[in-house]
Amino acid sequence: MYTPCVAKKRKTSPTSKARPLIARPGARFTCFSDGLCCSDIHALGPMTRSEVKHVRSLIPDAVSYNDEVEGHCMRPDEYGRCAQLQDGLCGIHARFGPEHKPGGCRRFPYGLVRTPEGGRVTTEHRCPCRTMGERPELDLADAERSLYDGAGRLESDQEVPVRIALTVERRVAFASYRKLEEELLARLAAGEKAESVLGAEPMPDLHEGAWVLHAAEFLDMRDGTAGGVAMAFFGDAVLALADGHRPPKRPRPWADAFDTACARSKKPGSPEAMFNDWLADEIWMFRWLEWGCPFDVARAELATRLAAARWLMRRFEKSGLRADQAAAEAIMIAELAACTNQWPETVDAIANDPSPASDLERRPV
Repeated sequence: MYTPCVAKKRKTSPTSKARPLIARPGARFTCFSDGLCCSDIHALGPMTRSEVKHVRSLIPDAVSYNDEVEGHCMRPDEYGRCAQLQDGLCGIHARFGPEHKPGGCRRFPYGLVRTPEGGRVTTEHRCPCRTMGERPELDLADAERSLYDGAGRLESDQEVPVRIALTVERRVAFASYRKLEEELLARLAAGEKAESVLGAEPMPDLHEGAWVLHAAEFLDMRDGTAGGVAMAFFGDAVLALADGHRPPKRPRPWADAFDTACARSKKPGSPEAMFNDWLADEIWMFRWLEWGCPFDVARAELATRLAAARWLMRRFEKSGLRADQAAAEAIMIAELAACTNQWPETVDAIANDPSPASDLERRPV
C-alpha cells in the first residue's frame, strides 16, 4: 500500500542553525497552479490535531480520516484531488489566506535543512511547477513565508551534524564535506553527465535480499491512488533494470498537471539539465541522512533512482510524450519513491563493503 513517509519532529541542535537562509545556486521555482501538489500523489496529509481543528472551524467537511496514513488528511474529491482545489489553486488560501492552510500544504515544495552554516532552503521536484518551463530563481522571502510553523518559528525538516559520514569508516568535518559537495554541484551545473558526477553504478550489490524483491514491494503499493500507480511504475523500472521485465500498460492519473505544464512551456526543456538540477537538490537537501547511510551509499542509491528515471523517461517518450515532459514525470516518480516507507529499507540493504561509489571520499580534504 502506498504510504508516504511522515516527517518526524526533531530537537534542534546547538551545532546547526536555521539562519541565514541559503538557496542552492541555480535553484528555480514559481507556482503556476498546475495543481499536482493538491492530489493523492502527496496523500493530502497527515495533519496535526490543531490543524484539523482549525481547518474544520473554517470548513466543517474539509477534513477526513485516512486509514492508509493513520491520520487526518484534507478530504479528496472523486478524482483524488483536494476538494478545496479551485482552478488549480487552494480554496482555503484564496478565501482565508495562506497562514490558514495545513503545514504540509503551506510548505510544499519548500523545505528547510539546518546546517552548521545556516538553513538550506530545499525544493521538491514532484511538481511540474518545479521542473518544467521558464522559472525565476528561488525567492528566499517567498520560501521563508512558507517555512514558519504555527508558533511563528522556522521549522526544519533535517538536522546536519558537524561531522559527515563519507563511508562507514570515514567521517569528516562539515566544512571538508562542503568542498566535496561544491565540486559535485559545480559539475552538475556545468552540464556534466549525471552518472559521471555521482561516480556510482546503479543497482549496487545488496547485503540482503534482491532487487526483484524490492521492486515487488513497490508493485504491491497499487491501491487506487495516483501515488500507488506512480510506485507501480517505479517497481516496473527497478524490475526491468534487474531482470529485463516487460511491464503492462498503466494509466497516468497525473497527466493533466503535466500536460498543462507542457502547454505553458513553449520551448522544450533539456532532460539532461532537468536530471542534473534534480540530483543537485537531492544532494543539497541531505535526504540520505534521514536513512542513516554514508555518502557513498547515498550516491549509489541516487544512481539507482536516476537509472529508473531514465528508463521511465524512455517509456513515456515511446507513448508520445515530449522529452521534457517525459523526464519531468519520471523525476516525479523517482523522487516520490524516496518518500515512501519502503525506500529506506532498500537503501539499508545496499552493501557498503567494498564502497558502492568511486574513491571521491578517499581524497585528502
